[in-house]
Formats: sequence, structure tokens, C-alpha cells
Amino acid sequence: MTTQRTSRALAREAAGLCLTAFGVLGVLVALGALHWAAGLNAALGGLIVGALTLSPRPDAPRYAHVLRWAVCGLAYSGSTVTGFVVSQPIGWIYVALAATAAGLWLATRESEGA
Repeated sequence: MTTQRTSRALAREAAGLCLTAFGVLGVLVALGALHWAAGLNAALGGLIVGALTLSPRPDAPRYAHVLRWAVCGLAYSGSTVTGFVVSQPIGWIYVALAATAAGLWLATRESEGA
């Protein structure tokens, strides 16, 4: 037996999604008013978070997984560039985070020869 959602629940969900979208747009516009690169940096950060949290199913085609990581890589590269445009220390933080993530990934990999 399937349960159907009431029109009130659907209206509530639609209102919540609209308010969320309006809030995100407001943050991006405010950051863009401060500096164009700050708004772009925040938008790219949201793209990274979205790509990392919305993963394809394990049985999805290989291109879906490749596309997900390509979006993450391109968005992170763009965030690094816009970080340097906003402030040089922010750009170096992005570089250091990438080095830290690569080091953690290498340190936690299983040894194939042992």
C-alpha cells in the first residue's frame, strides 16, 4: 500500500524549497555585492557540496561517477582561483586543503603489496 501525500504537505514542501532557494540567492547576491569573486566562490562551494552529497547509485553507469568527480574537481579549481582573487591567504588555504585531503587519502589506502 502506498501512502499519498496530502496537498497541505506538498504545499509546505514547495514553500520550504522556495524559501531555501530565495535564501541562497540572497546570500550569493550579498556576497557578489561585496566582491564578484566572493559570490562566485560561494556558488562553487555549493556546487562542491552538492556533488559530494548527491552521489550516484553504485550500479549507475561509470560516466555518472566520472562526471561527479569532474564537477568536484572543476568547482574546487574554480574556488581556488576565486579564493586567490578575493584574498591571497584564502587561495593558499584551498591549496593546503587539497594537499591535506590528498595526504589523508594516501595514508588511508590499503597497501596493495602487503
